[in-house]
Amino acid sequence: MRRGDAKGRKAERPTWVREFRDFLDSRDDELTFTATMRVEWCRPVDGPSTTTAYDDAGRQVRLVAQGMAKQRSVLRAEATEQDINYELRRRTPWLTEGVEILRAQVSLHVDDHTRSSAERMAQLRRETALEDIARQQTAARIRFMQDEILRTPATARLYLALEQNAQHGALPPGTDINEIVRDAQQWHPQAQWVVIAQLLHTFLTNLSAEDRGDLLRTVRGMFEEYGEKELAEQLPVTLREAPQGRPA
Repeated sequence: MRRGDAKGRKAERPTWVREFRDFLDSRDDELTFTATMRVEWCRPVDGPSTTTAYDDAGRQVRLVAQGMAKQRSVLRAEATEQDINYELRRRTPWLTEGVEILRAQVSLHVDDHTRSSAERMAQLRRETALEDIARQQTAARIRFMQDEILRTPATARLYLALEQNAQHGALPPGTDINEIVRDAQQWHPQAQWVVIAQLLHTFLTNLSAEDRGDLLRTVRGMFEEYGEKELAEQLPVTLREAPQGRPA
């Protein structure tokens, strides 16, 4: 049989084309793409005939399109359409569900109302994210103030002096640096009175509530005996439980 002879040419298989529209969910709540899908398909050679082939071909393309659209915002309709069609081209010719999909194409459309809604939702998400960042920064600043700045009067004064100055890192005119140094040395963690205070705090913490009360009353009596009535009045009657690791 000669090549090109009409009797030797393989008969072409009949093809069908289906075009339909549907709505595809996006990642934006309650917002959808409007999709137009076109599928060209045929039955495989020697494959069994099925009455559902017409629906099956469209369904397979729709599932691919929906799977990708669900991950995208309607604000990126063009890019989503490109990616869907790239995936369809990569798969075809595609033998699936008893049909062979030869070509498939999806066109996406987003109306003005849907686009405006998506833009408002995106703006709200951005504002919420900025508010979260602001809250985290405020919480971090509070922790820094509590743990570092407000730990001693000296560090608090130095911090406020620097904050109030427009040129960061320089003390404002008239600042008594010697006084700040004296305060810093006085409140240094290794200063003798600070060490004594820490030891007393540890001692009181290890006592029972009743023993702490007895000790405080004894100290009040000592203050009064030495003529320090005002100091005695400032001394608490009971000692509050302090957070672990911090002085009372």
